[in-house]
Amino acid sequence: MRAPYSLEAEHGLLGAMLIKPELIDTVCADITESDFNWTENGEVFRAIMALRTERKAIDFLTVADQMGGGAAIAVTADLHKNTPSAANAAEYARIVKERSLDRSLIAAAQSIHEIAHSSVPTTDKVSSAQAEVLAIDSEAASIEIVHAGDVMRAHVEELERREQLNGKMDGLSTGLKDLDAKVNGLKPEQLVVVAGRAKMGKTTFAMGIARHNAIRAGKQVLVISLEMSNQQIMDRLIAAEGEVPLGALKDGSATRTYATQVTGAAGKIIQSGLCLSERPGLTISRIRSMARRHKMTRGLDLLVIDHLGLVDAEDSSMNTLARVSEITRQSKLLARELKIPVILLSQLNRALEQRSDRRPIPSDLRDSGTIEQDADLVFFVYRDEVYDANTPYKGIAEIIIGIARDVEQGTVFTAYQGQYNRFVDLAPWYRMPEPKQEQKKTRGVQF
Repeated sequence: MRAPYSLEAEHGLLGAMLIKPELIDTVCADITESDFNWTENGEVFRAIMALRTERKAIDFLTVADQMGGGAAIAVTADLHKNTPSAANAAEYARIVKERSLDRSLIAAAQSIHEIAHSSVPTTDKVSSAQAEVLAIDSEAASIEIVHAGDVMRAHVEELERREQLNGKMDGLSTGLKDLDAKVNGLKPEQLVVVAGRAKMGKTTFAMGIARHNAIRAGKQVLVISLEMSNQQIMDRLIAAEGEVPLGALKDGSATRTYATQVTGAAGKIIQSGLCLSERPGLTISRIRSMARRHKMTRGLDLLVIDHLGLVDAEDSSMNTLARVSEITRQSKLLARELKIPVILLSQLNRALEQRSDRRPIPSDLRDSGTIEQDADLVFFVYRDEVYDANTPYKGIAEIIIGIARDVEQGTVFTAYQGQYNRFVDLAPWYRMPEPKQEQKKTRGVQF
């Protein structure tokens, strides 16, 4: 067993910094004051870095003076004198960092021991324990700077991969051809926010993407629903996949009247890569834990979280803005970590109800600042018939691309089949009715 500290390595690193200050930026990029086990050594390191920041000379006298003089002179003089060579500075730094991580693991183990003996639910204990270890993993990650030439060589390979697609979509399909043409699919590492007012169909839209990828594309999809039960989701999936009226599923007549469609849809769902979680009151760290485990055990190509407003705060003292900010940030980090698209559903504030044109805009997002900052794509779902029973756009939905990175904003028109709980492409022969506004709308994508 090795000790979780090394006085020799700490002294060797500090001595090397005093002997050859030009090595500091190279060997100490990942070292912090807290990495030193002995407080006195940490104080010397802090003094050296302060002088480095101020571009002042660094030797045992200037560092001692920065520390307040007196006994510090003897300390720094000993470090300077007893360091055999600055040539091993990088090795000293490696040992100091490794021992620091060893101590972090010991502290995490103690914390996990306390968590294990606490009275919180076991699933929350596992989530908290994982968070402790992941914090160390993040701490261990080095800050990497790479030359643009190395990036370019890797990027050339990426360009060749795109060429080999030969015009095919690069990403997961939404199940809607016009929308796919606009965004070229949902990409790994993207945080995709689907937002809309109540009854607009944002859950239906997101579940349509999940259903298409799980059943038709053979992808592994995880849907975490904090609002609907698994049975409610099954009703919607059977309705959409089997073209079975949702009302017939709810009143029990579907298995008699639409037996063939129900059986066919059920079989497809059973054979699919779709998994569900209906547990309410989850925190984003718990969701991250579930997604990681799912990725390891079954694989994961797409994660859907329904919805942001029902994700619990990590800390009950968090205000709404801090809670939303943490959820969107962690969702984006999860997308990058697992290299998958993450779809996060969100509600809109009521301000748009006061406008004559109630089509959503980015500022209608609740706590929009944090969502706009973290989201790669924001789809607004809008159906005019929700507000106007006499609208000429009955059965027509607008998928508004309100925020997008590397994609043009615009509106994609689709058909909304409420009885089947799904969105589908408009028929090629369909022509949009004359709009109330003077500017005409066309089928498909509007720019």
